[in-house]
Amino acid sequence: MKKDQAREIAAAVNEGGKNIKTKKGKIIYAVVLVIIAAVVIFAGDRLGIFEPEQPAATPVSGSSVQDCKVHFIDVGQGDCELVECGGKYMLIDAGENGHETEVLNYLHALGIKKLDYVVASHQHSDHIGGLSEVLEEFEAENIIMPRLTKAQTPTNSTYREFLNAVKNSGAKVIEAKVGATYDLGGAKFEILGPVTNDAEDINNMTAVIRLDYGKNSFLFTGDAETEEELEILNNGADLDCDVLKVGHHGSGTSSSNKFLEAVTPEICVISCGEDNDYGHPHDNAVKRLKKQTDEIYRTDICGDVVISADGEKLSVSYKNSEVR
Repeated sequence: MKKDQAREIAAAVNEGGKNIKTKKGKIIYAVVLVIIAAVVIFAGDRLGIFEPEQPAATPVSGSSVQDCKVHFIDVGQGDCELVECGGKYMLIDAGENGHETEVLNYLHALGIKKLDYVVASHQHSDHIGGLSEVLEEFEAENIIMPRLTKAQTPTNSTYREFLNAVKNSGAKVIEAKVGATYDLGGAKFEILGPVTNDAEDINNMTAVIRLDYGKNSFLFTGDAETEEELEILNNGADLDCDVLKVGHHGSGTSSSNKFLEAVTPEICVISCGEDNDYGHPHDNAVKRLKKQTDEIYRTDICGDVVISADGEKLSVSYKNSEVR
């Protein structure tokens, strides 16, 4: 390129190409603009101005050792489960008022900063009582809970405090809808209940969740009783699983024979308080469970129970190991 032509192009860039007189000059000007655009785009990408490309989804793998754990946290006469998988966390319930410290300390001990999902299985205080404090102390991305009718909605202070904590958390609030599925690290979970919204007892409005990791599967049933169990059965849900969080703290009103015959659990965990006023777990429920498995763990006896899954096999550990 001649010097006068170079000067012409430089001037043209500054003046928006207004002074170009030759056809060749116009072509060169266009090429320069393309080069400048490429440089700007490259620099913008390096500076984070543009949205980065999303990485390809990682397929679920069952080959890594014990990279999915379910913690059944001992909160006395209440429910609290923590699922950790691939650096992601889901907390299901947080026990009764007065037991929030156990939950907070447990989460802090694991170094958790954020909960990807918080599930309020249903709106009874022995499940949501500690969630207000959890939501105040930990960032939560999503909150899943059943939608109640006006007649079903509690009016007590525990529920009002919970709703305020949900609102202040800034988390996305999701209605527990049957068939909805979500990813959690390398695991996937699905909402199986409540199937209907006309239950008189909100125990039967429980968000029942199935979690699958490779070939391992868990079923979390909150306080679902026979009424909801049969609705889920009649809805055609796949209930067959390895681990069952036993419904309603081992109450005789849950864990019906038909339900357990569909679940066929290898391991059962009962969350209940020592010497509780309800007599949980009830003998008739335990007898039905024992038809399926002898591997039954109780938080009132074992303390915290942790089940580790590698996608193929399961292993169980518990705090009070000397009791078994």
